[in-house]
Amino acid sequence: MNIQEIKEKVGQEAERIISRDYSLEKKGKMHRCPNNTEHKNGDLHPSMSWNPEALHFYCFTCGKKIDIYDYYREYLNLNHKEIEAKLNQKPINKTKRKENNMSVKNNLLEKDLNPLNTNQKNYLESRGISKETYENFRLKMIKGNIALPYYCNGKVEGIKIKNLKDKKPKYFSVPGSQFGFFNKNNINEDENSVLIITEGEIDCMTLYQCGYSNVVSIGTGANALNKLLTKEKDFLEGFKNILLVSDNDKAGNKMDRYFLERLNSKVMIPDKNLYDNCKDINELYMLRGKSYVDKLIKSASRKLEGLRDLDKEPYKGLNTQGNFIPTGIFSIDEAINELAPGFVTLVTGRSNGGKTTLVRQITTNAIDNDNRVLYVSGEGSDEMFLNKLYENVIGSNIKYYDEVKVNRKIHKEPKPNILKKLQKWHKNKLFIFNKGLSSLKTTDELFNMLSTEVQINNHNLIVIDNLMSILHVARADEKLEAQADFVQRCCDLSKAEGIHIILVLHPNKSISKGQKMEFEAISGTSDIYNKADIIIAVTRFYDDKNITYGIDGELEVLKNRDYTENPCVKVHFNKENTNYYEIDNEGKFKVKIIKGIEDID
Repeated sequence: MNIQEIKEKVGQEAERIISRDYSLEKKGKMHRCPNNTEHKNGDLHPSMSWNPEALHFYCFTCGKKIDIYDYYREYLNLNHKEIEAKLNQKPINKTKRKENNMSVKNNLLEKDLNPLNTNQKNYLESRGISKETYENFRLKMIKGNIALPYYCNGKVEGIKIKNLKDKKPKYFSVPGSQFGFFNKNNINEDENSVLIITEGEIDCMTLYQCGYSNVVSIGTGANALNKLLTKEKDFLEGFKNILLVSDNDKAGNKMDRYFLERLNSKVMIPDKNLYDNCKDINELYMLRGKSYVDKLIKSASRKLEGLRDLDKEPYKGLNTQGNFIPTGIFSIDEAINELAPGFVTLVTGRSNGGKTTLVRQITTNAIDNDNRVLYVSGEGSDEMFLNKLYENVIGSNIKYYDEVKVNRKIHKEPKPNILKKLQKWHKNKLFIFNKGLSSLKTTDELFNMLSTEVQINNHNLIVIDNLMSILHVARADEKLEAQADFVQRCCDLSKAEGIHIILVLHPNKSISKGQKMEFEAISGTSDIYNKADIIIAVTRFYDDKNITYGIDGELEVLKNRDYTENPCVKVHFNKENTNYYEIDNEGKFKVKIIKGIEDID
C-alpha cells in the first residue's frame, strides 16, 4: 500500500485514534496544536482541525499536519512495511473501539499476562539482562511475546510488546495503552536525586543492572515526545537534574534537542563519542562491559544553549561562507565589512527621516550584486515602492522614463521597453511580501512563511519595513515583550539560514527633528538593541546651513558587533534618483554606480 491507501483504509477512524493518543485538547470544533516548538506560548487560540476529505489534522497557525501515517511512524515508531503488516493483520474495527480503549485502564488484559517461558528468558539473557533484573521490572509473556508493563500508582496503564514471533514490527502496543515512563513506579522522587531517561526499555534495564536504579525509559520513541512530556510534566519538575541517555543516531539526537528545548538547564547529556560506534547503551554494555557504561554516564555534563566545550568543539576558523551585501555607502561598507550573513541590522530614525530611502537603496545594491531579496512591508503600496526603486536605477536620464501626473504630483514612469529591461535586471532576485494584504496575523505565521521562503527561493537578504506595521499586539502591556521576541526571531532566522536581515525601527518620542541618536533612543527595551549586530541611524537635516552646502543628513553606525569603526557619514539626497550620496572630507560626492544602468543601455 502507498501512503494514501493506508490513510483511506483507516478512514475517519483516524481522527479518534490520533486525537486520543496525542491527547489533543478540543475546544469547540478545534483542537490545540501539539507542535510546542512552533507555539512557544502554547496554542492559546486552538487552531488545529480535522479535515475529513484530506484525512488529516491541520494547524492553521504553524501549518503542522498529522495523519494516520504520521501517527504510525512517530507515535508507534513503525516503518512502512510494519505499518502495512499491522493493517493487513488486523483491520480497523470501529465496533470494538470502546472495549479496546478501556481494556488496559480496567486491567482486563492482566489475565493474559503469564510468566516468561524459556524462549523469552533466553532472548533477554542474550541481551545481557539477568533474571533478577527482568523479574524486578515484572516482565511477562503475552501470546508468546515479551510484555513490558508500564505501571502508574501500582496499576498497569500501558503494555509494550517485544515481538519475538516475527522480525517486524520489533515492538507494538496493546490497544488503549497510555504510556508514561517505563519503571516510573520504582523511582526515588527526591529532588536532589538525578533522573536518568533512556530511549528504550532494554537500555533502561541495562542501566539498572549497572547500578543506576533511578532510571526510566520513554515508551513512544524519540519521534513522539510532545505527548509524553506534557503527561509527565509534574513528575519531571520534581527533579533538578535529568540525564539523557538516548541512542547514538538521528532519533537520539532529536530526543536530546527536544528535551533541551523544553527543560534546558536541567538536562545533562553524555559525550556520545564514548559510544565507540555502538548504537545504544545496551550494545555498549554487551561489547565493552560495565566500565564503559560507567565512563559514559560520568561524562555527562550540563548542556546549556550557547555553551561550547572547546575540547570537544575546537576553533574552526572564521566563516567566509555566504553573501556579503554592500549598502552602497562606501565608508559604512568599509566599517562593517558589508552586511554579513547570519547578522541582523537595525535601521532607525525619525518618521519621514529617510529610513525607507536607505533600505530601498540597499535593496537596489543587493540586487545589482546578484543577491536575492525579500522585501517585507506592513503598509503602503507595492507599486509606489517599485516606482521609487526603479528611480534608483534609471536616475535623471529622461530617455528612460515618461513623466506621469498622479493627481497633483509628477512621477517618473519607466518607458515600456525600459520596464522590460528593469524586470530582466531583477528577475528571480526581488520578491515583495505585503503583510497588509495577507491573511497572516501572528508572528509564528510570519516567521514560518519567511523560513519556508528562504529555503525555497534562497534569499540572501530580508528587509522588514517596519516593525510596528508588521507586529500585531493585542494589549499595550505586551508590546515590549513582543518587540524583543520579534528581534530574537530575526536573529534566530538569520543564523539558522545564513542570511542577513534588516529591520526598520522607530526611535522613542524623545528624539526631535535633526537631533542625533544614541541606540538607547530606539523605541522598546534594551533587549532590542542588545540583540542586533549592527545599528544604523538615519538623521535628516532641516537647518539652512547644512542644506546650503548640499548636506541633507547623516548616516551613523551606532553599533558594529565585529569591528571597532563607527563612522558618521554626511550624505546628500539626490532627488533625481532618490539615492544617498556620501560626502567625503573634501566635500565631494562619492557615488556607487548601479550596473543595472549599463544593462539598460
